[in-house]
This record gives sequence, structure tokens and C-alpha cells, in this order.
Amino acid sequence: MTTQQTDPSRDLPTGTWRLVPSQTAVTVTAKKLGLFTVPATLTLTSGTIEIDADHQLTAVEVVVDASSYTSKNAKRNEHVVSADFLDAATYPELRFKSGDVSRTAFGFRADGSMTVKGQACPISVDVTDVEFDARAGSFLATATIDRAAIGVDKLPSLVIGRALQLTVTATALIVEG
Repeated sequence: MTTQQTDPSRDLPTGTWRLVPSQTAVTVTAKKLGLFTVPATLTLTSGTIEIDADHQLTAVEVVVDASSYTSKNAKRNEHVVSADFLDAATYPELRFKSGDVSRTAFGFRADGSMTVKGQACPISVDVTDVEFDARAGSFLATATIDRAAIGVDKLPSLVIGRALQLTVTATALIVEG
């Protein structure tokens, strides 16, 4: 595979790529009481990446199952998917959709919107460790999300930190090229 992180000027293979749910990990971490890091996972429902004829990453869309929030605490899991936080019964999807995508020294930056509970808020996602060959690819995407901005603010930031760290480690396969 071609490593884009070490040579971000190399061309990406043109086409539409689909993320592979079974080979994609979505992790979110929060600080509890300012001391403890609480990790949780979410399940990818779908995702696409578009690479244009000029070999530029032009669009990213990722959809996650809101009810799939899983930490090591069953009560926390129930509470997070409830109407107090994600309201997964009413809003079953969490969605990221890119707008502008630009190259950086280590990969790409996708500026777009994150939709949670039917409300979209701006977010920037850094995409690094990009590796693609003609048929498969992988990348690491990271972002910091202000939970108050996405309406997940039932508890004060003293109890749960306001900044959520999002990490997506993904594999993609070419659909059309």
C-alpha cells in the first residue's frame, strides 16, 4: 500500500470507496470528574469516501448507530442512549458529512458538520495514516467535539468534560473507480 502520511503529495486512487463496518472502529472518550478517561465505542453503519479525477479527497460521509454506544458500564450505556443524551430512540443516527477537504502535511483536514439529535454543528476532522492501493485503503480520523455544541449537555462539564475525543480507525474498499 502507498503510505500517504509520509508522502502526502502522492496521488490517491480515484473512485468511490465504502468503509467496511467490521473493519472500522469508532471510539469516543470523555473525562469524568476531570480525572478519569472514560472510553466508549460506537458501531459504524455506513461510510463513503470520494476521490476525484485529480486524485484529491473531496468528500467523506460517516454514519454511526446512536444506540450502539458501549462502555464498560451498563447503566452509563443506557443513560447515554436515552433522551438525556443521544436520544437514540428518536434520532438513531450520528452523521458526519464533510464540506471542504484540504491536504495537510500529514494527510487531510475535512471541515464539515456532525449531526446529533437532528442538529448539525460544525466540526473539523484530521485524517492521517492514509494508505491506499488500487482496491483497499485505511486511515485514522480524529476530532475534538464540544458536547454542548451538539446538544449532549445534560450533565455539567464538572461531571463529564465538555470535550469529547473522537477516533475512527477505518478500512475502505473501492466500489467504483
